[in-house]
Amino acid sequence: MKLYIYALMLIVSGGISAKANTYTVSPGGNLNSISKAILQAQNGDSIIVDGGVYQEKLLISKEIKLIGINRPEIIGDGKGTIISVSAPNVTIQGFHISSTGSNLNREDSAVVLDNSAGSVIKDNILEDVLFGIYLKNSPDCLVLHNKITGKDLPLPDRGDSIRLWYSSGTAIKGNKISKTRDLVMWWSGDTVIEDNIVEQGRYGLHYMYSNNNIFKNNIFRSNLVGGFLMYSKNIRFENNTFIQNQGVASGYGVGFKDLDLVTAVGNKFIDNRVGIYMDNTPTSFDVWNTIEGNKIAFNDIGASLMPSIERNTIIGNNFIDNNEQVEVRGGGSLKGNKWFEQSRGNYWSDYKGYDENSDGIGDFPYVAESLFEDMMDRNSVLRVFIHSPVTQALDIAAKAFPVFRPAPKLKDEYPLTSPTEAHLVSDIIIKFNLRVLITYIILIVCPLLTLIILIRPYKEQIIDRNS
Repeated sequence: MKLYIYALMLIVSGGISAKANTYTVSPGGNLNSISKAILQAQNGDSIIVDGGVYQEKLLISKEIKLIGINRPEIIGDGKGTIISVSAPNVTIQGFHISSTGSNLNREDSAVVLDNSAGSVIKDNILEDVLFGIYLKNSPDCLVLHNKITGKDLPLPDRGDSIRLWYSSGTAIKGNKISKTRDLVMWWSGDTVIEDNIVEQGRYGLHYMYSNNNIFKNNIFRSNLVGGFLMYSKNIRFENNTFIQNQGVASGYGVGFKDLDLVTAVGNKFIDNRVGIYMDNTPTSFDVWNTIEGNKIAFNDIGASLMPSIERNTIIGNNFIDNNEQVEVRGGGSLKGNKWFEQSRGNYWSDYKGYDENSDGIGDFPYVAESLFEDMMDRNSVLRVFIHSPVTQALDIAAKAFPVFRPAPKLKDEYPLTSPTEAHLVSDIIIKFNLRVLITYIILIVCPLLTLIILIRPYKEQIIDRNS
């Protein structure tokens, strides 16, 4: 009988301990400290934090949900990390978190997840933070709808907005990021990056050693580099926008280095220094990359490829009014790539041919062979003269004297005679046209002013003689 009573007591006590509790924290309540609530909570419990200001740092080592109501503020003291999590299945939602430390060596962060698989960081505002959300060995997490603004520091002194380190299977969606250093993914495969806006940083996306990932509907804007991806395979880019990434030494919309099985479709590369940069991609001899249906417009260089690049299918893209449509870095010709397939190539805004039968395909191939572009590709210093009349003079001379004509960089046998879709919004067109207009005005006005100054003495002499 005693044995049955003891067993019943164990079942009852186990049921009680398994019941999840909810704690409420508010500035004027009996429980006015988030840290104290965490100490009382057990695995599976929830902590509801009412609006107000909480000046404390949090250590979370239990599987709990931390939910903010009316956007409570958690303010650090300007030193170190504010929230450190070391348990799985933790939720942090609805907070305004600010004032981390500024020490890059310590990686001072707003939220650090360390061995915290399955956690959720959602709908938070992070301001004045060095590192924003840092995942270490924390797979299968969700980072959703956060707004992250870095510290007002020189770019090299900033931390990363979101950093994944050995945290595969994570979804990063709907975040708005500005004034940080990079969004970093290292050794984190099977990840989805979707519907994010990343601007005014160094690398909108900095990525290596991470396979089987999807990037969709993101905007990378006004960074030094929109994105740079390295040493990975099976990467899909879909409907992303890379705009106005204008770093002086780089300025890539996106850069691919040592990547295999890349599929880039439906993306927009607009007003960057270089739309797409490719180096040693793909690396394997038995795979191809696909660059299809993208809009590459108003960049200084549409696509910049190393001369050794092979096994890329580049079709159905719109190359529109780039100062140079395709660069072969260091000069030469591109071989071993497909610029057309099944009687379909790319749209080139500088195509001079025509379409007599109106089938949407040019009757003559598009051939990229410009003497001045070849000279620029070999010596980038010459790019400063790209809008000068001398460029046209050189190309006319090359056509008149074939001995000076360079080998074609590429040949598209089936150029499209119109863009595949309506391709740009009006404000981008206006911004680009205004910049080009100013450039041409300077090129025209400066020689005229010089000519007027040189002629003035002779004009005065003629007037004196006539008088």
